[in-house]
Amino acid sequence: MDNPPAKKTKLSSPTIPPPLSPSIATQLSTINSNYKTTKPYPHARITDIMDNQFCRNVIRELKENLTATYKESDLFKFYQTLDLGNLSPNTPLSLKIPSVMSLRSALFSQSFRNLIESSLSLPPNTLTSKVDCAVNVHAEGCHLLCHDDVIGSRRVSFIVYLTDEGWGEEDNSKTGRTEPQASPSVTLPPLFNSMSMFTVTPNLSFHSVEEVRGTKPRMSIQGWYHGKEDV
Repeated sequence: MDNPPAKKTKLSSPTIPPPLSPSIATQLSTINSNYKTTKPYPHARITDIMDNQFCRNVIRELKENLTATYKESDLFKFYQTLDLGNLSPNTPLSLKIPSVMSLRSALFSQSFRNLIESSLSLPPNTLTSKVDCAVNVHAEGCHLLCHDDVIGSRRVSFIVYLTDEGWGEEDNSKTGRTEPQASPSVTLPPLFNSMSMFTVTPNLSFHSVEEVRGTKPRMSIQGWYHGKEDV
């Protein structure tokens, strides 16, 4: 007697927490396949991470309500805000930036962490609820020299680009991926409303930010998803 045909299991679609764009789901297959082949080490980019108008609202709220402090060392020169993860809901400041707070909630959510783990081929539950992030502003002359981001339990580095929609080659300030002790072999322009991410790996995940040569500031939300143990 023939066995009945096996039932096909329907794969559930990933949950994309609002205000992140549902279109992210259609990019996941490409992101995952590209991630495994990108050089000099695996990295991924999501485009149109949120609705363009919502992204403009985030930029406006940040510019009107947050203060960025100038920071300089042998490694970097840029302006940075407070850690957005430290903002409590319903405070006077957080109530002035509802779009920013909504974006933060989505980026910090369990469902989005699950999506990142899947996209970057990480085992489930690799990432914890600990997330660091702040707004970085690179004005003319600002830069970030080559480093690998390895500190403590940082597991995934990410950056959400909030640059002008007309950012061009003349403005420079691309993010470079590089082999150790080498010039960047891959450069990524800071495209408006996109997100770049990679797994933090000792002696491998080297990257830098080129000096801004134009007058338009390079603004982004940059941070790290943490794991359970130090890298």
